[in-house]
Amino acid sequence: MAYDFNGTNQFLEVGSAVANRPCTMAAWAYLDNVTSPRDFVSVSSKTTLAVLRLNVLDTQFRIADQGNVNAVANGGTVSANVWNHYAGVFASGSSRTPYTNGVAGAENTTTVAAITPTFSNIGAFYAGTSTPIQFFDGRMAEIGIWNAVLTAAEIASLARGMTCDKVRPQSLVFYSPLVRDLIDQKGGLTITNNNGATVANHPRIYP
Repeated sequence: MAYDFNGTNQFLEVGSAVANRPCTMAAWAYLDNVTSPRDFVSVSSKTTLAVLRLNVLDTQFRIADQGNVNAVANGGTVSANVWNHYAGVFASGSSRTPYTNGVAGAENTTTVAAITPTFSNIGAFYAGTSTPIQFFDGRMAEIGIWNAVLTAAEIASLARGMTCDKVRPQSLVFYSPLVRDLIDQKGGLTITNNNGATVANHPRIYP
């Protein structure tokens, strides 16, 4: 099972920023639309431009670290209507690396000042505004956030189908499989479903 988002106004929200740099974010995703800006997972703020996020823009998977500047690392071309695994490693204020299906993209080393995100979101992000933007269009499952830099081998294991709770569990701070009930299986945080994202089927991803 997964959660299906309409690309217009549906998103999931946790009322706290579950991580900051250094951290790793990961998700399985099936995109219905890969041309318009769409956000997978983010930690961000409603009052200042402070955000770490995974997104797609113009058929490119990207991860972004935004504060005093916008530092973007390109993770490669994304196809619609297929399940892929996406991850972003935010190692520091001057190092961020995207992964698509376990394969690393180019590291971005632009220096970004310290940020203070206050919310965590699945399917949208806050850009220092009171309302979210760039709603995800498609299905997502297996959302994980770690307060650590996962290795390339660990991310590859996720892309092969390992669930988030089996990879560096001592550093996992948020884990929502998005299977029927909205549950953070790691920290017990409340997940709010805004505007009715719905449950949908998806292929089994853990052997």
